[in-house]
Parts: sequence; C-alpha cells; structure tokens
Amino acid sequence: MAAAERVTLYRWSTMPEEVPRPGVIRQTVNAERQTLVRYRYAPGSVFPVHAHPEEQITVVLRGTLAFEIDGTELLGEPGDVIVIPGGVAHGARVVGDEEVETLNTFVPRREQAP
Repeated sequence: MAAAERVTLYRWSTMPEEVPRPGVIRQTVNAERQTLVRYRYAPGSVFPVHAHPEEQITVVLRGTLAFEIDGTELLGEPGDVIVIPGGVAHGARVVGDEEVETLNTFVPRREQAP
C-alpha cells in the first residue's frame, strides 16, 4: 500500500462535536497510536479534576486557562505548552471573558475520554 493511501485528512469545520461538560466542545481524531483533541471552552466553563493513564500535551492556542495540576495552579496562555504525565490529576477553568481553544495530544491512543 502506498503511503498516500494510509493518510487521512480531517477538517475541524466538518468534524462532529461533543459537549462533555457545559460550555466545553470537543473534537477528536484517533490515529493508530495517539489521539488529538481540539477543545473550545466558553467563558466561565470548567473541566473538573480527573486523571487518565495517557500522557497529555496541551497547547493553548487562544485565551487563558487556569490548570489545576496535582493541587497546584498553573496559568496557560496562548503559545504555552503544558506536559502532563499519565496518572497525574488535573483540571482547567477559563480565566477571563474570551473563548479558549487548545489542542491536546494523548499517548498512547486514548480509548476512553473523561
């Protein structure tokens, strides 16, 4: 099989959206060994503290999120990259009146979202 035949193109504009929490929109791409998730958070929204076995890398594209990571608060602003080891408790809340957008990778591939 040629390499091009194994490539898949996704467009956020046409992908299904889930609402896992009030004010939080999630779109997910699952590859063979990793998961990519785009989150959009409305002002005032909160993603509660949780943990999962996958390592997570979050890139803040727009807005500001206050992350609670293992009991410590950390502010994520546009351009920031946060690496969260698997099994570490974390959550997030929007700071300010601007929508927040993040891209999150999970390795290994996520089998179940929180």
